[in-house]
Amino acid sequence: MPETKTSQSLLRNSVNFPAFSDLPYENDVDPTYYVQKSYIFSPRQHWCFLGEIVDSYGLCRILLRVKDKDGQIVTIGLYTDDRGQALAPQIKEGHTVAVLYGEQHNFLDMTVGIRVEEPSIIRIIPCSLEQLLKASDDVAARNLNGQSECCGSCGKKENTSNKTHLRLCSRCKQASYCGEVCQKKAWADGHKADCKALGWVQWCAARKWGMFNGYFNF
Repeated sequence: MPETKTSQSLLRNSVNFPAFSDLPYENDVDPTYYVQKSYIFSPRQHWCFLGEIVDSYGLCRILLRVKDKDGQIVTIGLYTDDRGQALAPQIKEGHTVAVLYGEQHNFLDMTVGIRVEEPSIIRIIPCSLEQLLKASDDVAARNLNGQSECCGSCGKKENTSNKTHLRLCSRCKQASYCGEVCQKKAWADGHKADCKALGWVQWCAARKWGMFNGYFNF
């Protein structure tokens, strides 16, 4: 994926996509994320923790060791009814874990990590955290500068006079190609991985993270 500007890159937003150290504590009320309404505290906005899997372990319950955007290694404990078994086939080193509304939790062994109880708030994305962040930068750059007028493989510019028409990748809706040959070549050269990251960024971009009107689910 080419180098791009990072202006307004969604996944680099430290409030809606915080590193572990910026997550609210489980037993505290962080005014960044919560607001008091009628004697109860409700979310003020949405947030999602992202971490790249570096290890997994646990016989009875799956525990993930992940590296966040700041490089900090933290534990995610899967306390779902099936103890994380449904996610087991997707767990691979180098893949990225997304946890909605994650909070810093004190485990019984005195470590601090993230406890996940609902399967609907966790998802494993089959690409690295670096690929996700670059995809976010790429989408932000396209939003800022407009869709590229060149083929993403050969570099040929769109030209209606000689019938060179670019078509978007049907999956990510971001990369453009002048024909099937270039599209297949780009897929083999690396767009296959980039496409998954771009697709997930598009899922995030379609939602309003700064205003809470009900919980998101994966």
